[in-house]
Amino acid sequence: MRAREADRGVSTTLGYVLTLSITAVLVSVLLVGTGQYVDDQRSQVAERELSVLSERVAARTVDVDRMVRAGDGANAVRVSVDLPRTVAGTPYRIEVSEPSVTTPRTHDITLSTGRTGESVTVTVRTGVDVESASLAGGSVVVVYDPAADTLSFESGDDVSPAVAPPSAFAAAPGGGA
Repeated sequence: MRAREADRGVSTTLGYVLTLSITAVLVSVLLVGTGQYVDDQRSQVAERELSVLSERVAARTVDVDRMVRAGDGANAVRVSVDLPRTVAGTPYRIEVSEPSVTTPRTHDITLSTGRTGESVTVTVRTGVDVESASLAGGSVVVVYDPAADTLSFESGDDVSPAVAPPSAFAAAPGGGA
């Protein structure tokens, strides 16, 4: 009888070890699968947010270009674009390209994240040249300099939130904006 009692002890221990092993494998598979799902979702969210933000920057760039051409390029223009500093919890960069040789006033505005590797590019056509730029994500100011006859981008975090100083509006023809 003693041999059978020893076998029972081994069976209980073996069953316990097998149960723990199977549980550990299942938990590991769930964690790996869930982690990949979360990464995929984060990547999709980052791409959507970058797409929206790039359209906002492009729209403000075209707005400034229109204002400059409507005013014959005589006045300085500054328009702020309020953007978040992060996308899907990660910082991003705003890159404005040099114009291509074939289309001199066509520029690409690219927003990209470092961690997720997402990138969105929007092409903008302007009547005024745009300086290339590379900025950290966050608020941006689109600036027209009449002396250089170019549009440029500045970090909005370093600039006051005002679009233009009040004296610029007083100097405008007709006394209004």
